[in-house]
Amino acid sequence: MARAATSCLPLLLAGLVVFGPPLAFLVPVPSCSQRSPQLRATAAQASDAGITEGPSPGITAAVGAAALCMAAGLAASRRQLSGTRRQADEAYGASHTSFYTDAVAKDKYDTLAEVFEQKLKDPKLRAMVEELLEACVKITDALRVNLVTVNDSSNTFGDKQLTVDVIADELLWDLAKSSKNVCEASSEEEPEIVKTNPDGQFVLCWDPLDGSSIVDNNWAVGTIVGVWDKSTGLLGATGRDQVMSLVTLYGPRTTVFMTLDDGVYEFTLGDGNQWICSREKIQVKTDCKIFAPANLRAAQEVECYNNLINHFMTSKYTLRYTGGLVPDVCQQFTKGQGVFTNPTSKASPAKLRLAFEAAPFGRLVEMAGGKTSDGVTGNSVLDMKIEAVDQRTALAIGSANEVDRFNQMVLGK
Repeated sequence: MARAATSCLPLLLAGLVVFGPPLAFLVPVPSCSQRSPQLRATAAQASDAGITEGPSPGITAAVGAAALCMAAGLAASRRQLSGTRRQADEAYGASHTSFYTDAVAKDKYDTLAEVFEQKLKDPKLRAMVEELLEACVKITDALRVNLVTVNDSSNTFGDKQLTVDVIADELLWDLAKSSKNVCEASSEEEPEIVKTNPDGQFVLCWDPLDGSSIVDNNWAVGTIVGVWDKSTGLLGATGRDQVMSLVTLYGPRTTVFMTLDDGVYEFTLGDGNQWICSREKIQVKTDCKIFAPANLRAAQEVECYNNLINHFMTSKYTLRYTGGLVPDVCQQFTKGQGVFTNPTSKASPAKLRLAFEAAPFGRLVEMAGGKTSDGVTGNSVLDMKIEAVDQRTALAIGSANEVDRFNQMVLGK
């Protein structure tokens, strides 16, 4: 018993030092001259150990020791909780809800020309992509200076067009009609195939400014482009026949995601309107914790879709949805994970265009290791035959296991 008390003495004395002064009111503290020889000997031991003189033993010492034990326990609990959070964070980003970027600044970023020289070998395709990027720079400038107002014209569906829609579309038509690389082109605003240069090599399909319903909010919008070779053309081809696709995202920065010879790359528009490679060989993880559920009206009719949404919520997935296809899917490239779902129902039919939206994004996501579903058969959207320029489709796209979950829960596949 005496040995146990002696071994606890340093802990008790440390408790006195830390907790004694604030708790001295609990008992009177006698002066050094009033202490017994035993207490003076204890104080001397403490002094020899390098511990300054504090209150007397008794209640204060007991409270100090107890407080130390509590502090040690709390610290251990915090370490255990921190370790658990770190493990989860390593799997799903820096935060359970925010998923902050893990990109680390580089000393040097490759230029567009440097990357294209190694990763886009076809000179004709390279020249055409450079023309597309020039048009995207002009669209960026137009979005910075033009107000979002209703234009006098309407598109072929009778929808009122916005001024910025018309500007973006005209810039892309200027490219298609003047380029020696483009033989045919079609815009989502006017979904018909227009012959441009008979000596051209490629067929272009574009959505000039996806996100018209949110651009007045100053939210991110984008341009979507699919490119087919004239050997396949568009009608009768599939998304898998594309020779490349790109999506430009106009937000606080302008970035473009494109498929090159060996994967998906991100380029950022920098000083002097020069493009730099900001991400290379992007990969979309098999699992994810981010979901973007489109066409939620369908969940009122399709119980299986409602069940999928409930699964996301009860499993504490992070909701990241703006109502714009471009930002809602492009987050999969920057976060490295995610799933976008857009099923259909009788009252909420398919709205996404196969040639202008689903196929270009499908090529990007699948080349980055993700997966797609046509929302009906469960097969890849890239295997759907394009039978009409304005053909519509349902879509699930993103992390492979979550697209599989969509096929199982919603389609029963």
